[in-house]
Amino acid sequence: MKHKALVIALLTVVTSSAIAAEDDPEEVIRALYKAYGPWEHRGLNLRNRAVLSKYFSPELTKLFLKNAQVERDCPKGDLCGLEFDPILGAQDFDDHLDFKLHIAEAIPPQTGRFEVRFKLFNEEKPEQEQVLTFQLVQLKNGWRIDDIIYTKDNASLKAVLTAIADEAAHLKE
Repeated sequence: MKHKALVIALLTVVTSSAIAAEDDPEEVIRALYKAYGPWEHRGLNLRNRAVLSKYFSPELTKLFLKNAQVERDCPKGDLCGLEFDPILGAQDFDDHLDFKLHIAEAIPPQTGRFEVRFKLFNEEKPEQEQVLTFQLVQLKNGWRIDDIIYTKDNASLKAVLTAIADEAAHLKE
């Protein structure tokens, strides 16, 4: 009997976590980084539609899948597709990173727009933090990330992925 109660309690916690992540845009961002964590030897398969659609809008999911195709079609030895980690907005990070995620509403406030800050290297000063702006959209199945703006480069993930897909399509012509 105790075992059954424990299972029900665990299912309730898991279910309420999933619901909270869909109802709160900030929680979608937190869930993404919690699942991602390459410094803890975890990661997300950014080539898998089911994985992508848990966090990203249909449009951004489609662009990630196009990027994955560009990478698969890439001649051996060439660099094709994204040349940086799109979730971190960088190429490098400490292997044993003490990762602390800070999320705040973007200024000026805009629905679904959040500023995300974190360090990529344990010894970084606050002014060296990575600063990304996440734009989320509310869909029938909850909030999803629709774009990431890399503030240091003034670049958009959507724009970068679109340019990669367009260039690959142009090269096929």
